[in-house]
Amino acid sequence: MNSYLIYALLGMLLVLNVRADCDDTKAPDDSDFTHFFKNLGCKVKQGAEDVAEAAKPYATKINEGAKDIGSKLAQKYDDIKHHLSDDSSDKPQVTPVVYDAPTEKVPLAPIGGPQPPLPSVASNPAA
Repeated sequence: MNSYLIYALLGMLLVLNVRADCDDTKAPDDSDFTHFFKNLGCKVKQGAEDVAEAAKPYATKINEGAKDIGSKLAQKYDDIKHHLSDDSSDKPQVTPVVYDAPTEKVPLAPIGGPQPPLPSVASNPAA
């Protein structure tokens, strides 16, 4: 409920501000209520214009700083890009070393099903 009242007052303020002449004299056909909101709207509008005017130097500095940072960043990117592409063309291509030494052979597990058990040494009569 309170938010509806606030929105209604702000809407009325905007409507009156559009029609307001921003002079301190009260028109004969305006009520005190209308004059109050016209005066308030003019003060808010003037305050916003003052803040915008005061913020212009800061906005200009921020804009120039952002442009400077952006151009430095683009220049650094171009330098690194050219440096990386130039390095790859100047250096000879390195071939990988092939390892030709013999490796240890490890027997693999049998692929088929279970294998018959190996004969034990105790059952061997020749031993």
